Amino acid sequence: MQAPDPIETILARLMPPALSEGGHREIESMIDDLAGPETEKQAPGSSGKWLISTLVGGSIAAAVAGLLALVPLIEGFPTPELAVTSETPSGFVLVSESDRIESMTDEGWQESSDGSAMHALRLVAVEENNVRDEESGMVVRISESREEILYTPINAF
Repeated sequence: MQAPDPIETILARLMPPALSEGGHREIESMIDDLAGPETEKQAPGSSGKWLISTLVGGSIAAAVAGLLALVPLIEGFPTPELAVTSETPSGFVLVSESDRIESMTDEGWQESSDGSAMHALRLVAVEENNVRDEESGMVVRISESREEILYTPINAF
């Protein structure tokens, strides 16, 4: 009976032979020819105009802000009075509210960001509120649907 070959010799048979030096040089020269001549890139020099425009714009903004800060100090300048009321009648009364699941779809297994396996379930939920207007007595139904994905960690396979 023959002795089994070491794994290294079996794997060596599967690897392709390396390129010769001449072939390697020919491929590099072909890539260099296709790339074309090297161009020297130079960044244009800064003219310094950006500094001047920044300083002028900043000083104008500071002057305007300073003037606006001084306006409330001037006597006789009208300031708006804010009326604060403790009771704000909304005119609406919540009659009923409900949540329901309209559909569920199995999304299968997914991998989380930390590499653990999760089971994903896509839910389409609808939230409904019935609101009555006190003045007219009309009942308005407000419906809002949302889509959620529920992830459940999988511990055993």
